[in-house]
This record gives sequence, structure tokens and C-alpha cells, in this order.
Amino acid sequence: MTCAWQFLGLPTGAAGPLSVADAAPPVPLGVRIREKQALLEATQRKLHASRLRLHQARFRELTIAQQLAAVQSSITRVEDDLGALDRQIRQTELRLAIRRRQLAAAQASLSRHRDALNRRIVDVYEYGGDQSYLAVLLSATSFVDFIERWDFVRDILRADARLIAAVNAEQANYERLVAALDAARTDLEEARAEQMRRHDQLSALAEERRRLLALASYQRSVIAQQVTELENLTAAQEARLEALIREKQREDALAALRARIAAAQARRMAAIAAGLPPPIEHETGPVVFAWPVRGPITSPFGYRVDPFEGRYQLHTGIDIGASYGTPIEAAADGVVIFVGWYGGYGDAIIIDHTSGLSTLYAHCSATYVTLNQAVQRGQVIGAVGATGWATGPHLHFEIRVNGVPVDPLSRL
Repeated sequence: MTCAWQFLGLPTGAAGPLSVADAAPPVPLGVRIREKQALLEATQRKLHASRLRLHQARFRELTIAQQLAAVQSSITRVEDDLGALDRQIRQTELRLAIRRRQLAAAQASLSRHRDALNRRIVDVYEYGGDQSYLAVLLSATSFVDFIERWDFVRDILRADARLIAAVNAEQANYERLVAALDAARTDLEEARAEQMRRHDQLSALAEERRRLLALASYQRSVIAQQVTELENLTAAQEARLEALIREKQREDALAALRARIAAAQARRMAAIAAGLPPPIEHETGPVVFAWPVRGPITSPFGYRVDPFEGRYQLHTGIDIGASYGTPIEAAADGVVIFVGWYGGYGDAIIIDHTSGLSTLYAHCSATYVTLNQAVQRGQVIGAVGATGWATGPHLHFEIRVNGVPVDPLSRL
């Protein structure tokens, strides 16, 4: 609660009675209060709906922003993977170039060894005078010559076999290395192509999220502007309603004063007519207020940080902790001048106690009185609830003097 029959920082108003056409009959204040109350309730419903939409718009904007951040993080990881793949591809190509040079060298060596073998075979042919190693052996002139020729041929055959086998093995090894590196490079290039496709997909998704984020931000700003306009409208309507309530209080107080004066004059005239001295009129004593409910004070009168608006402002009453449905009693004798929905106060009751004094009972879960009903101190008028802007069931109780809020603890 804040100041002067308003809720959560809405400005109070001191506007006078609403003007009417001279030809139209005056509209009773009670009717005008009910009309303003209905208009305020409609605006409050719109404001509540707009605040809910604003909350949803903010949540959507935050969600899209988080999605965009996640996509951008994924893009960064993919780019890191692409960099690593590029480095692996360059290293593989370098190793492949080295292995290909080694393979070419092995092939050249094998070619040279084959040429040498061919030359040795020619030498043998020339040495033996025939077309085969067997002819060389058979042309021996003695057993010793045969043995020498046999050793010579055998050494040549063994050396050639070893040489050819070694070169063939070396060439096969390099061919396997080159094939493996070719396969590895192919795999890396395919992985890089897949990562590039993923990067393109993520980039398109990020662009879509950026467009959605821009749209969500615009929608949130539009709804926020609507909420601000409705808050201003609600403040103006509550100020006008407050002014009407104060006017009703003044009107009722003036009517009560006129009634007391008329009664005093009647008593005086009656005494004079009876030949008696006029009676001495005593002023009515001060109004004594009782606690409307029993319970701890959860928020005292005075300035505080409002739990809904987050602003430092006046709390115009006291919050009394009580369970849901606890009976609320009238703090003093008086007349009900307002009952029903009262903006952030929720279901509320206002009682006029004359002499400029009035009390308000807010956040009711139920009300048991009607407009213009006379009530007595201690009479049950409603039940504790959490309607309107309330963080839980409690009674917000106010005492006002000529429309100005005072600390209820100074009067209880």
C-alpha cells in the first residue's frame, strides 16, 4: 500500500466533483463511485493481462537470446574443429609428399637393380658362351672349375634374389604408406566438408535467431509501452476515484453535522416551548479504534521498498498477519462508503467514522457488508484474503484523517 487510497505509488488526486451539464440532473456520488470503480476494474484487468504478456515477451526474448548464444558457441566449436582439420590436412599432405618421393626413389632403385641384374646375366652368358646358368656349369673343364662356377652362379642368384626382394619390399611398404595417407587425407577432407556443412547450417540458424530476437525485442518494447500507458491510466482513474471517495466523506460528514445541528435545535426549541432552560450540548468524544484482526504486524506504517514496484515509497497502513478466512471486524462505529474491488487493494471496504476519520480494510477474501450500511465496532465485515497485489494472506489496515493516512498504531 502507498499513499491516499491508492496502491503502489499511484499519484493521489485532489480533483473536485465531476462537472455535469446544467440541464442534466446531478448523479449521486455513490453511483459515480461505482461507475469509476467499474472503469478502474476494467483498466486493472487490462493492465494485469498486459503485464502477463510483458512477462511472456521478456521470457521469450531471453529464451531466444540464450538460443542464439548457444548457436554462436556451437559455431565457434565448429570453426575450431575446421582449423584443426585444416592443420591435419596440411600435415597429411606434407607426409604424403615425402612418402611419394620415397616411393619414387624406391622405384628408381628397383629399376637400377634390375638393370644391374640384366647386365650380370649378360656377363654370365658371355662368360659361359651359352644362353643359361646351366650351360655355364656344364662347360666346366674340371671338378674344381665346376665347383667354382657353381659357387659363382649361386652367389649371383642369392644376391639378386635378396636385392630384388628387398627393393620389392621397400616399394610395397611405401605403396602402403602412400595409400594409407591418401585414405587419411580423403577422410579428413570428407570430415572438413561435413564440418563446413554444419557451419553453414549453424550460421543460417544463428541468422534466424537474430531476426527472431530483433522481433521479440520490438514486441516486448511495444507491450512495455502499453503497460506504461495502462499504469498511467490506472493512476489517473484511482486518483479520480479517491477524489470521489473524499468528496463522499465530506458530504456524509456535512450531512451528519447538519443532522446533529438540527437535532440540537429541535431539543432547544422543545425546551423553550416547555418553559425549560435550553440543554447544554457536548461535543462527541474522540473515536476509539479497535484492532480489526489479531496477529503480528508484518509490515509497519512508513516508507519502505515496495515488493512489487521495487521503489522506496510510503506504506500507508499496517499489514497484520492472519490466516486465510480470518474474520475482519470494524475498528469503530461508522457507515460503509465503499465496498468492492479497489485496484491493487483487491476486494476492500472503506468505513466513514465522521469527523474526517475513515478506515480501509484491503485484500479481503470475502465482504459481508453493503454500501451505506451502518456498522458497529467489533462487527464482522469481511474475511482475510490475498486479493489484489498481495504476497500472501494478510489484512492491510489504514486510518485516515481528512483523507491523509496516519500510523494506525497511534490510534489503536
